[in-house]
Amino acid sequence: MLIKICGCRDPQEVESAVAAGASAIGVVLVPQARRAVTPQQARCIIAAVPSGVLRVGVFRGQSAAEVEELGMRAGLDAVQLHDEEQTADCSRLRRRFLVLRRWNGEGPPPEDADWIVAEPRGGGGTGKAWDWSSALGLRERAGRPMLLAGGLTPENVADAVACARPDAVDVSSGVEVDGRKDPMRIGAFCAAVRGWRDVGANAWRDH
Repeated sequence: MLIKICGCRDPQEVESAVAAGASAIGVVLVPQARRAVTPQQARCIIAAVPSGVLRVGVFRGQSAAEVEELGMRAGLDAVQLHDEEQTADCSRLRRRFLVLRRWNGEGPPPEDADWIVAEPRGGGGTGKAWDWSSALGLRERAGRPMLLAGGLTPENVADAVACARPDAVDVSSGVEVDGRKDPMRIGAFCAAVRGWRDVGANAWRDH
């Protein structure tokens, strides 16, 4: 089971996540988002991510050209897109990055994506739990691996994984205390996931 710690805002948070066994680090490059960082900050954060851990940027409302430029400047390995209108240009992005795209099972799955992101309707980032069982079967229907996001915490992630059977899990606010990533909660989250399956740190492109 792969683990993504998203919304990191400084190299210290990256260090805590990697030490706990994170498979991927996410930075939010969505202006005005609560955990947004500037392109310059993103580059500094990403530079702290060691080899073998995926570097992911989260985008919403930007064109594929802007995503590509920001991703290259920040040194990303993957881009996580949350806009349906970006579909037409995903093939362009896939030449440079691993592409993760949101899909909740409505309509056809996104064709130009390497992974699908299962999260509640209206999007993630709220910290609220949802009916994870509704994501069960999405990976088979989409024909590609699935990242489960939305409302995950150290206390509920094992139940969420049992319900949805994803290939990876994504957490942000669930491992925070007072709005900052907490090393103890990150460690507890990763331990809970490892209790379900061993964490594979280099398997993002193996699915």
